[in-house]
Amino acid sequence: MGTAHIEKIKERVQKLLNQAADRAGTAEGEVFYQKAFDLMATYGFEERDLHNPSEDDEVIMRTFPLGGSYTDMQASLLLQLCSALHCMGYMEGRRGSRTVSTVIVFGLRRHMERVEMLFGVLNPQMAAGARNINGSRALGIATVVARRSYMSGFISVVADRLHAAEGSVAAGKNEYALALMDDQEKAQDAMDAFAAEQGIEFSNRSSRASVDAASFLRGAHAGQHSDLGQTRVRARPALPC
Repeated sequence: MGTAHIEKIKERVQKLLNQAADRAGTAEGEVFYQKAFDLMATYGFEERDLHNPSEDDEVIMRTFPLGGSYTDMQASLLLQLCSALHCMGYMEGRRGSRTVSTVIVFGLRRHMERVEMLFGVLNPQMAAGARNINGSRALGIATVVARRSYMSGFISVVADRLHAAEGSVAAGKNEYALALMDDQEKAQDAMDAFAAEQGIEFSNRSSRASVDAASFLRGAHAGQHSDLGQTRVRARPALPC
């Protein structure tokens, strides 16, 4: 597939995302949103020649610095995108703190490109949506709990939809499905090798955070009817803690 054709596909994806933004919260906006995800999945398949690897089949590493508030939720979104798009990653932060300074991601160049694109769109959108969420003094729900719950719902639904889009493209194409599994294994191997070289030991972060069901559902709804327009949220300041 030629470079010009690939760029046209990228332009089509961005156009669909903009159309989804213009019709956010409507059934029509939902259709554009789903078409964008489906096209990205199809693009990842059609661009690939399984028998003639290209530079896009190289495993690379990317560092994503995080800033502002709720960096742990930003990291969660990024890592879920990585999982859905056949990459692997880990977060770095202070022990005993929710703050995440950096997420390190490993994956094939073709998949990394899609992770970067979607994170750049979805992360500010998630923050913008959470800004409208407040707690309830009457119900004993703090604003920080409500906003985290919203973001959790948003992340969950977006990840599910991406997994579904990738799965629908791979369905019935056994060779391609196996290649995607191999892609994630290569990403895992690269991350493990890097960790061994740097003396990094991974540990799971445990969370006992409270969840407000109503805010979680609002975030899930936003993930279904997502405004993916970067221009609407780029200039907004960070969320207050």
